[in-house]
Amino acid sequence: MTGNIGEWSELYTLFKLLADGKLYAADANTNKIPEIYYDVLKVIRAQKSDKLEYCRESEVKIVNAENGKVICSVPIEKFIEQTDILLNGLKGQKKAKGAFELPEVWSFAESIKCKTLKAKSQDKADIVLMVHDIMCGRDDTFGFSIKSQLGSPSTLFNASGATNFIFKLNGHMMTEEEKSIFHGYKYFKDKFDYLKSLGGSVEFFNTENEILNFNLKMVMPEMPKVFAEMMKVYFEGQTSSVSELTDIVAGSNVVHTLDNKVFLRHKVKELLTNIALGMVPNTLWTGDYEATGGYIIVKEDGDVVCYHIYNHNAFKNYLYANTRFDTPSKSKHGFGTIYEKDGEQYLKLNVQIRFLK
Repeated sequence: MTGNIGEWSELYTLFKLLADGKLYAADANTNKIPEIYYDVLKVIRAQKSDKLEYCRESEVKIVNAENGKVICSVPIEKFIEQTDILLNGLKGQKKAKGAFELPEVWSFAESIKCKTLKAKSQDKADIVLMVHDIMCGRDDTFGFSIKSQLGSPSTLFNASGATNFIFKLNGHMMTEEEKSIFHGYKYFKDKFDYLKSLGGSVEFFNTENEILNFNLKMVMPEMPKVFAEMMKVYFEGQTSSVSELTDIVAGSNVVHTLDNKVFLRHKVKELLTNIALGMVPNTLWTGDYEATGGYIIVKEDGDVVCYHIYNHNAFKNYLYANTRFDTPSKSKHGFGTIYEKDGEQYLKLNVQIRFLK
């Protein structure tokens, strides 16, 4: 069995939660909050052809969820041992860009009836847990999305052809020679500096995809324009930090409120939360969250913490403080070149949002 760090991290989360029996909440800086935790009662794992329940009692009982039959039982000490082995294996592959094998770990995974590294999922939930909530004294089942800090920073908002934003060129009509010079620059900052030297600028025109436009407007009617302005500031080379981009755009009068910074910070946090828990660019967003529990973070030291939807403030503040804009492939997604339509010149831009670590 081969997998990348993100995929092996999902298996690590399964091992770690069954080893520890507790899932701790985190503050906005991913620090564990010792007094807030959830007792892990079982992990529910859908695979290719079956659905298993890993029930944590005095040992871990692996149960066929369809008929309730106990398939086997495994001492908790085995999960503790394999958690350490897997963590060491992941740290040893930290710079790996592709898939790799961890034979000893996978041998144990097969013994506990795992057939794949990733559980079967049709939404943003990578793992499903039944936990006991000590705060309200009840058992609940939640789906969590897993993000690992053991490898390269993962993406929150994935770029595609559906995430192109269209900008109209104003102030100067580029000649063919000028377009060639513009396209010849490697970095967008240099492209925009050149455009500015010609007396030109860009202004948001529209999203290429109507569904993305709708989804952004679910946060507020001005969000497509706000997001586009953040993209423009990013490509001009000012900053990539989502929080810094928000504050810069708040000063540009894209919206008019009593306090633009307070307002836009709140709205951008809402957008990031929607993206994290279910919103994707090319599917009509209904407002329903799919990862009903929140996020689980696999930290660099191997600790596993969570942002539960109950602790909404910490979750949205974590997303806001720990994300940045990133440039995706221009050739793959078809953006970055100036084109003409109906006597006007346009430029498509595209970004993805990635975690800082």
